[in-house]
Amino acid sequence: MKKDVIYSMRMNKRVREALRKAADRECRTVASLLDKIIIDYLTKEGFSLRENFTEERRKYPRKEITLSALTHLKNGTRLDPLPGVILDISMGGVLVTYPKGSEFKITSVGQLPNFELSFQLPNVSETIRLDCDARRIMDDGNQIQVGATFRDLSENTAEKLRTCLF
Repeated sequence: MKKDVIYSMRMNKRVREALRKAADRECRTVASLLDKIIIDYLTKEGFSLRENFTEERRKYPRKEITLSALTHLKNGTRLDPLPGVILDISMGGVLVTYPKGSEFKITSVGQLPNFELSFQLPNVSETIRLDCDARRIMDDGNQIQVGATFRDLSENTAEKLRTCLF
């Protein structure tokens, strides 16, 4: 894969600050937000860029799936369970959605949360429990989606995931 080209831009302080706040709200970097804004604009103007983005950039391709899951967020010294739905999963990570108004809170201050995710895979009798690091949180107004990577995936759990994915 070729490296992307770096561009430098001048902008006034108000625009920079607005971009930073918008990026924080979407749990993105400013560069990622600018990339999204530019691609959306070019697509709207009729430049067909999206078809060039079909190459999978993830280390592990994700499989669309619908699974009930429980997220255990650390709240002081205890873990509070929070119901959600897994939308896709791979050997390296997961996309989980929560209904708007759930206890999953988005904050633009501090780090993205770490959590434990437990779920049942089809044709696997025992519950899978994985430690996850949130990488991206998106709020579309109706739901909150959390993209996360798995931490310290055991070989036993990896084999169960492989069975489901392949």
